[in-house]
Amino acid sequence: MSERIEDVTVVGGGDSGLLAALALARTNPGLDVSVVDDFDRPIPQVGKSTFLAIQQILHDSLGIDEQQFVAAVKPVWKASVYFRDWCGCEPFHYPFDQSRKFPNPEERDTGEAYYFYYAELADSDDHLSKCEQLVAQGKSPWYFEPSEGGACKYENVAYHLDTERFNGFLRDLCLDRGIALVDDEIVTVDTDGDRIRRLRGRDRAYEADLYVDASGFSRVLRSEQDAAFREFDLPLDAALNARSEIDLAEVVPATVIDTGDAGWFWQIDTYDSRDRGYVYASEYVSEAEARAEFVDHCEGIDADDVVNYEFTSGYHERPWIENCVAVGNAEGFVEPLQSTGLTANAKASVTLATLLSGHGCVATDAVRERYNAWVGRTWESIYDFVSVHYAFADGDTEFWESVRDIDLSPRVELLLADFDRNGFDAHVDPTMGHSDVDEPLFFQPLDFYALIHNMGATSEFYETHDFEIGDETRRAVDRNYGSIRDDVADHYDHREFYHGALGQH
Repeated sequence: MSERIEDVTVVGGGDSGLLAALALARTNPGLDVSVVDDFDRPIPQVGKSTFLAIQQILHDSLGIDEQQFVAAVKPVWKASVYFRDWCGCEPFHYPFDQSRKFPNPEERDTGEAYYFYYAELADSDDHLSKCEQLVAQGKSPWYFEPSEGGACKYENVAYHLDTERFNGFLRDLCLDRGIALVDDEIVTVDTDGDRIRRLRGRDRAYEADLYVDASGFSRVLRSEQDAAFREFDLPLDAALNARSEIDLAEVVPATVIDTGDAGWFWQIDTYDSRDRGYVYASEYVSEAEARAEFVDHCEGIDADDVVNYEFTSGYHERPWIENCVAVGNAEGFVEPLQSTGLTANAKASVTLATLLSGHGCVATDAVRERYNAWVGRTWESIYDFVSVHYAFADGDTEFWESVRDIDLSPRVELLLADFDRNGFDAHVDPTMGHSDVDEPLFFQPLDFYALIHNMGATSEFYETHDFEIGDETRRAVDRNYGSIRDDVADHYDHREFYHGALGQH
């Protein structure tokens, strides 16, 4: 079935809905795009953490001016996910410049360098990447560059966002770009099978060629369609959240993770608040017990201010059905670990908009199938990476002992076997030759290998072969990391950037 799309109605004015509207309108200038929501409702006060790709999506794909964005939203720049306590492991980072810690596979004696990383460098406080140094020294990615006459930035970072400022900025941007924001609430969805015929709000009815369900877990449109849901093998299904005020001087430029009895705690610092959360499995702990553990773990939060959210980990296998596309939490959700949700959803909207643009806004079954396949691969790739955090976790409570048996995909099994057999092999994709297994999408083999090695995984290749690490190699590595440490020392912290250097940007 083919149909030309001339107008789009997005249901839901949260971040995912507004980003979808912006992507569709920017890539398809002739498209009439509107967003319908009860805009008088308060914006949920949850700090948003993002992944590396968010800067490219916002500032390149969506054409959002970085300086205007920074001035209005006041983000904190996130350099890593810092596992301060992950089931008793020594603290470790998943930095956004992880690849820069590995040697260049094209240089000579790479095997020696990889073994050096495996045996000594991976968990050494003296050998930190630039992102890891930013966290260790509490710095922003910004620094003064005399040759540029002002502030410059190290690019391998993501954002911590205050949801109220971020959403307000996106609303203003939509209006500036001719996207209508309609203050209404959808109460009835008229359908013909899986096809949406019209929407009925409190004030009026809405008809469009394409509907976008961005209504979050309420799934106002998606719930009216026959949509298969693929549930992940994750028992985590709830999260507690609270905020406390902080000073810019206290900002930690990383998402900080600690282990709980039935899940894990997060800390996300924004411009003026510290957002704390506890993601837990209600099968193993009651909400009251989780609240008590959460309040005991976190300093500076009031038990009366704690909010509980519930979620299901999984995704709809066909996000685009007939004339309706589900985005954001309406389409799917894995869990907050590694902060992929907002970034992956924004990327999906850009992909949707690009597919429509490339086909002259004509939606065919082939276009829908292509989009659905890409979204499915995205969710599966994210789940794969999240799953190994639990498979290698060494917690001793009932929850942690159970979650170690999490289902691992055939792709992950191949990656793990390859690490054991070949160590840090950057030359070959272990999924090649397996026609039923897709190559990794969001996370690459070295991302998996570095993560599991930090959690104690060993490689038989390195354990059974000795490599001599020469003095020249050691001196070169020490010089390199010493230079990184000294370089980061000259960066602005967030207070210095916002209270002084912003005017130079």
